[in-house]
Amino acid sequence: MVNLSGKVIHRLTLYHCILKYTLINQERVSSFEIADLLNLDDSQVRKDIALCGVLGRKKQGYATKDLKRAIEKKLGFQQRKEVFIIGAGHLAMALTNYTDFNDYAIDILCLFDNNPNKIGQEINGKKILPLEKLPNLISRVNIKNIILTVPPEQAQSVTDYAVQCGVQFIWNFTPTVLKVPTNVKVYYENIISSFMQMHQETITIPSVKADKKTS
Repeated sequence: MVNLSGKVIHRLTLYHCILKYTLINQERVSSFEIADLLNLDDSQVRKDIALCGVLGRKKQGYATKDLKRAIEKKLGFQQRKEVFIIGAGHLAMALTNYTDFNDYAIDILCLFDNNPNKIGQEINGKKILPLEKLPNLISRVNIKNIILTVPPEQAQSVTDYAVQCGVQFIWNFTPTVLKVPTNVKVYYENIISSFMQMHQETITIPSVKADKKTS
């Protein structure tokens, strides 16, 4: 996966979801169908698909299976992606039990936590280790990616420690905006922000009064 912007990656991932779940029984799919489902311009969809090296047929669109495989190859879905989770709470449990990660070769190796009552337990076969073992494991398996699911008040201090241990990529599920060195990248997954955007849409849509007339 090279030379793709974050926006293109996001759109291609959505196209893949459409092909995998929504249009799974169609042999062929058009750029118009994908664009309509996502409220995009079909020319943008065609440009994105062209990056995957797939050519459609006029008035016939794309072979669904071929397009799905091409997107998977372009985004590197089958390349193994190993990651640690720091913070073994309810959200970490849900992520560790999320079976769809397997379809994208995302492998959660283990979890870390400071709660002595959790140390040694397993979630979906993944062991919970004390946070103090993070530096040794990073140096041993050379994994620089973490998913951060600690309480907000602990997010910065845990991040500081993880960065000292050699972490370079953080998928942050906490609401805390983290301060990190320039060589460390943080990707924010803000659930509250997404919900509030949806809520804002609901309160700006004018209400429709029910027609009191009966047939």
